[in-house]
Amino acid sequence: MKELKKQIYIKKLNHKFLPDSRRVITRYFYPGEDNRRVLNIQNRILALSEKRVKELLAETLILFSERHKDIKRVFYKHYQKVSGIIKNHERISEARKLLTGAYFTMEYSPASAALFNPSIVPHPDQKGMDEAGIRFIQSFRAVGEGHLSSILFTEGKIRQNGEIVLNEDSRLLETGTVSHLNNSVYEVQFNKDTAISSQVIFPAVENEKAGIEDARFVRFRNDNGSYIYYATYTAYDGKRIFPKLIETEDFKKFRITLLKGKGSQNKGMALFPEKINRKYTMISRGDNENLFLMYSDDLYNWENPEFIRGPQDPWEFIQIGNCGSPVKTDKGWLLLIHGVGPVRRYCMGALLLDLKNPSRVIGRLPFPLHCPDESERNGYVPNVIYSCGSILWNGNLTVPYAASDTSSGMFFIDIDDLLANLY
Repeated sequence: MKELKKQIYIKKLNHKFLPDSRRVITRYFYPGEDNRRVLNIQNRILALSEKRVKELLAETLILFSERHKDIKRVFYKHYQKVSGIIKNHERISEARKLLTGAYFTMEYSPASAALFNPSIVPHPDQKGMDEAGIRFIQSFRAVGEGHLSSILFTEGKIRQNGEIVLNEDSRLLETGTVSHLNNSVYEVQFNKDTAISSQVIFPAVENEKAGIEDARFVRFRNDNGSYIYYATYTAYDGKRIFPKLIETEDFKKFRITLLKGKGSQNKGMALFPEKINRKYTMISRGDNENLFLMYSDDLYNWENPEFIRGPQDPWEFIQIGNCGSPVKTDKGWLLLIHGVGPVRRYCMGALLLDLKNPSRVIGRLPFPLHCPDESERNGYVPNVIYSCGSILWNGNLTVPYAASDTSSGMFFIDIDDLLANLY
């Protein structure tokens, strides 16, 4: 009889992803609940001489030009938001318009409090890599002032020997151009020359004004063999949640759609990387406690969740959920999960689902894969280990993970060792 292991060897990497208050974006600043303060501010600006206006604008540009790619454009954009309130605004000089816009601009640090719950996918650009390795894009949930969540990115590559090399992140951040297509769909466009690590997907509509949470990116194989990237995430308006789907081909143009259906009413949805039995397939947790599976012909509408597994082991008695999209292996769909145990301690585990019928669990790791150690258990939310996705390449499963809702790290596992211990 084969002896059962009590743990799987995981190799933790030295890479750490920490909150960083130095990287900032600009936001529109509206003081007060009505237009009176706007008019008061504008009257004070109008009382300045043109010489003084130019001096103040020059001082402001010196202070902020190196922190933002095109701060003049930002100032003008924010001036336009208040120009309708200002009398005779068409007679105001360009310098005074820009200075006015500066008074209605604020900086915001998206990752000043936390950088966590990462996911990872192969980069759409693999030119020059061949067998030397694979490029990847990693996403993070970033949290700033007011517990407001957004999405940040970083890039890197996994070399043939398993070494992970990270690209240097851009110092500047941008939020892109938002286009509202209808009440349920909007797009975010970034310039082609904008570094991916500069890009921030920031709350852009009313039903996500309190944050964008836990994006689970996956590279999806279309029927014709081409690839597109999807990510489920949870939008929050301060009272209710709204599951949404991001889609992109190049990580420059993102289309964001509100998901519909009785099966998309809760957190923790993760899309399979290909259709199964000619249908889109989704892991979900519709009741806050158990894992479910859904099939759909319509990517944006999900119904009829099918129960596949509930908490069974003491380390997951409170609830279980996924840690990102399933990974396809020869043995089955590998699904990393999280479980919540005593003192609300989150650990990671693993399940194996049947390739053709993923509602059937054909294997499970009989113990946690990874629990928070002493260096990881303290943070914004103590005792939490969590991930939103992993990548399989060259026999290793690379898993970016979050520690206590504060920072992130990475580890990898020998895939054969893991699969051999799923029973």
